[in-house]
Amino acid sequence: MRITVLAGTNRKGSLSHRLAEVMADHYRALDCEVDYLDLREMGPEFLDPEAYKSPAASVSAMVDRFLASDGVVIIVPEYNGSYPGALKLFLDMLPDPEGFADRPVAFVGLAAGRFQGLRAVEHLQGVAGYRNAYIYPRRIFIGDSYKQFDFETGALKDAELGQRLKDQAKGFLAFVRRFES
Repeated sequence: MRITVLAGTNRKGSLSHRLAEVMADHYRALDCEVDYLDLREMGPEFLDPEAYKSPAASVSAMVDRFLASDGVVIIVPEYNGSYPGALKLFLDMLPDPEGFADRPVAFVGLAAGRFQGLRAVEHLQGVAGYRNAYIYPRRIFIGDSYKQFDFETGALKDAELGQRLKDQAKGFLAFVRRFES
């Protein structure tokens, strides 16, 4: 099974990238092939006004990697009450209907504030639902994001949170298997 873990920002030093690495490790431990998509790899050609019609090779490669997945886990940081513009731009590059249609998707929200990424995930679920994704209902929301990681090691501090993330990974794999042909 091929799971894509997408860190939903291109911001350098983002905790979303640390969390995406944690999630990728959980899926590897479940014997999945994991592709970690990092929007920081897109480069400035990502913003080219012609990218929709004639995407650069780096943009096409990222889109192809997304399309090759059996299921996608999106780490969704909350920026200004929604999800990051870089994530929206990447999702806009996905072909329709292949991008989301009939593709299982799980969400993990992350925020510094007390809403725990809820608004960002709900906004993104609206887009994924509009594009006919199969939305895994067990979302995880993480608040006080800067208190959740050991910055020396990159590991999560909270064992209960770590267990919830592992449980989501197991549940999402069962969910993805329901749609295998």
